[in-house]
Amino acid sequence: MSAMRHSPLSAFKRRRQRGAALFVAMIMVLLVLILAVVGMRTITLESRIAGNMLESQRLQETADGALREGERIIQKYGISLSRCVSGTTNPVDVAKPCYVEEARTDTLGLNTSFTVKKAADGFANPYGFWYPRYVSTVCPEGSSATSALESATTGCTEFYELNAQATASTAVQACGPDAYCLRSTVNLFIK
Repeated sequence: MSAMRHSPLSAFKRRRQRGAALFVAMIMVLLVLILAVVGMRTITLESRIAGNMLESQRLQETADGALREGERIIQKYGISLSRCVSGTTNPVDVAKPCYVEEARTDTLGLNTSFTVKKAADGFANPYGFWYPRYVSTVCPEGSSATSALESATTGCTEFYELNAQATASTAVQACGPDAYCLRSTVNLFIK
């Protein structure tokens, strides 16, 4: 029996095939690497988005909590609020809250100014602040507000605008990217 001989041509084809397999394997590894990098970038982006949404939610809840605190404090006494004394930095006196300015004659328009504010209790990072502004007094037919002081008599309802903000800073910031601001109105029935 004669041994089968391999021709030099068949040996060359086998070597070429081994080189092609290595090349295909390297391309596959490169594709898997590219997919892994793209996947990691997607996961990183999604985690940043989730973190920003969580921070935004925390700021919104803090601002809303500060707003609710202001509403509770204003409604707690059931008496007409007076204007804050010049130089006051906190609209909640020892006895009762005061309003910062009148919203109808405000030169700021719809903008906010937290120069006079109350730090909301129980909020730390983000911090909450609020302040009230007087809007108007409405009395039932046949009665009126005291004309000299425009303070409501018993049975009248006063309306106040409350501005609140939440910020990561311990100091008040301008509403925008550094502070989340909310506004509401509260009616106060004078007992």
